[in-house]
Amino acid sequence: MKISYQMSDTRPWTEKYRPGTVKEFRGSSKTVEKVLNWVKNWDNQKTDALLLHGEPGIGKTTLVGLVAEELGLEIFETNASDVRTKKALQSSLEQAVQQRSLTGRKKLILIDEVDGMSSRDRGGKSQISKIINKTKFPIIMTANDAYANGMQSIRRKSNVVQLKKVHTNSVNSRLKEIAEKEGLEYEKSAVKSIARRAGGDMRAALNDLQSLAEKHGEVTSDLVKELGYRDTEKDVFQALKLIFKTTNISTAKNAVDGVDENYDTLFEWIRENIPKEYKKKNDLAEAMDVMSKADVFKGRMVTRQNWSLLKYVYVLMSAGVSVSKEEKYRGFTRYSYPSKIKKMGRSKASRKKRKDISLKVGKKLHTSVSTATDLIPFLSILMEKEDWKENIVEHLDLTEDEIKFIKNF
Repeated sequence: MKISYQMSDTRPWTEKYRPGTVKEFRGSSKTVEKVLNWVKNWDNQKTDALLLHGEPGIGKTTLVGLVAEELGLEIFETNASDVRTKKALQSSLEQAVQQRSLTGRKKLILIDEVDGMSSRDRGGKSQISKIINKTKFPIIMTANDAYANGMQSIRRKSNVVQLKKVHTNSVNSRLKEIAEKEGLEYEKSAVKSIARRAGGDMRAALNDLQSLAEKHGEVTSDLVKELGYRDTEKDVFQALKLIFKTTNISTAKNAVDGVDENYDTLFEWIRENIPKEYKKKNDLAEAMDVMSKADVFKGRMVTRQNWSLLKYVYVLMSAGVSVSKEEKYRGFTRYSYPSKIKKMGRSKASRKKRKDISLKVGKKLHTSVSTATDLIPFLSILMEKEDWKENIVEHLDLTEDEIKFIKNF
């Protein structure tokens, strides 16, 4: 195929076409306005911090930066996934939340990825709660999951705002604008397909559009089909296939590079499926021994807060597992979702529903969340009477899922 399109700028389009103002941000205008007004009127807010949560790639960090720019604030940014311990947070944040910048401008404090801190991160989340109490400037924290374990203390001290996925039509409109600016030939239906498969992730959509532009010089429906569907599980299955079916170290190492999963989750995927692939006892024993070494590095990485060890975890559970077998296994293997994560997911969803209901009950009855949780069984009994049920549902503004949860509690 002849490529007529030529890139004059090699920057990633996610950077090249990053919105420059709040008005250019593609997302819920109500949410954008809510965040902007919260920062603007911070002195009169009930909470000193705002917790902005939503799925990866929808622009949480970008929005915070644009809000700071709009209001003329100097942004102080730190990533909680990198600065995890109480001591590290004290040294990096405590001065920042109390002292003005060298320019004399007011500041906006951004703490990215607070849900990336685990309960083993030696007081990190509790320290953030204490820092919120001391701040002289607005603090915005971002999280993929505001209801992850250990986030309770942070939620209690924050105004919780959800940034939802960008609508497909909005993604589609933006992609066409960029294609026009780039002088890229495209089929409208093909661009719409890219927008749809991105599932509200603008970053993913831009990466796909640029990928096709660079490789083929145009965007057609047939080329979009070659991209397949943006499916995390499919990415993981492909990685597993490469790790288990090859004995090439480079191939195995590269297999995990593009997987959109954290190291803990990926570890469980590989550990769960090794016995399904490696049928010889020696191969299985060797692979599991390698995984045990990866687990040791994981533990040391967290307890010592030495995140440079993460590269060894990835090498061991990819290349290490791959070369543990004497020879390649032929034929198809049906890989399965990790049972441990499946159980945790069900428990997590249940806890979230219970928490949401308890917050509603507690707010109406002016009680603590724990007391409100104790009242859920009584609600279940009261809701057996239809007229009482209607009043309770209306008063607490319960969703259908929450009603079912109370009934089955």
